[in-house]
Amino acid sequence: MNLTFDATASTFEHYRSLPSESPEAIRAAIWAAARLSGPARVLDVGAGTGRIGKAFIAAGDFYVGVDTSLAMLREFPATSGNCLLAQADGQELPFRNDSFDVVLLFQVLSSVDDWRSVLKEVGRVLRPGGCVAVGHTASPESGIDAQLKRRLTAILSEMQIESHRPEKSRRQALAWLDSSSVRHVHSQAVSWNVNATPQEFLLRHSTGARFAALPAPLREQALQKLREWAETEFGSTDAQFHEKRRIELDIFELQEGTGRDFAAPPYEKHNRK
Repeated sequence: MNLTFDATASTFEHYRSLPSESPEAIRAAIWAAARLSGPARVLDVGAGTGRIGKAFIAAGDFYVGVDTSLAMLREFPATSGNCLLAQADGQELPFRNDSFDVVLLFQVLSSVDDWRSVLKEVGRVLRPGGCVAVGHTASPESGIDAQLKRRLTAILSEMQIESHRPEKSRRQALAWLDSSSVRHVHSQAVSWNVNATPQEFLLRHSTGARFAALPAPLREQALQKLREWAETEFGSTDAQFHEKRRIELDIFELQEGTGRDFAAPPYEKHNRK
């Protein structure tokens, strides 16, 4: 994974806040699907600032959070002895085979360029009978966010800028996981209502790592075009739209041997927070 969130680490959660009960609800849904009763060894790939991981730490799990961005990990409020943070790439995890009971991939598979390498590595470090939990925040297809995403994709295409298609990557990855699993549980962990505005989308999207990697003049041009479209389409970028958002989880128990063709790197090669 070659994305970096270093430049947006300090404001990442400000534009992507979740209901306070979300982390605990996510853990509970995973534990029910994975048939776990007590603490477990958990790897969180793309741990970021810890907005999901904190529930696992509080529950007493041995939690390992990895992220390519050291700046994001520095925002992680972890002080517990059962937590390890490491700067690492999901395509080359610095852990031995069969090291974890659960691997978390929250908002990861829609972002990476090579999801196959990530999933094979996940299969390698997951113990036989362990589970991988894929999570993402979903909003209505007809909602304000979805409309703005589609329009921004069109604008980037008109500017001859190749646009990443996160939903396509995620669907392909989920299909691969389903074909490599012996059990698949889909769950809606939590849902909540928001008053969404085009302005909120513009601010949040400007801090996204993939979009922020574009040259500044192109970013500003694309956002200005999107702002003008929103003002025409909705009357104002401050117009409010009531919509429901939800956290969806897909929990897979992988077939034994998934990813074992990868060589196991030494555990010691990690870069702590």
